[in-house]
Amino acid sequence: MAEEQRWGEEWKPGMRVRVFNRYETPGQMRNGVVVNRSWGRDKGRPIYWFEVRMDGVDGTWVFGPGALLQPLLGEN
Repeated sequence: MAEEQRWGEEWKPGMRVRVFNRYETPGQMRNGVVVNRSWGRDKGRPIYWFEVRMDGVDGTWVFGPGALLQPLLGEN
């Protein structure tokens, strides 16, 4: 049986990413680092969920792969 491809496969722990932080009011673009990822399903689709520590924001926050923007080149 072939391994299932998951949405978000390209982002791995330790990578620097840009994310739209919808948890802030108003929402803001933030840079951060992927701390952890775990797999799951969203409406039957296999995906990864990402725990991200954002620059200038306390704690870590969970985002789906659609919230992460292109990995920040040269900062990984």
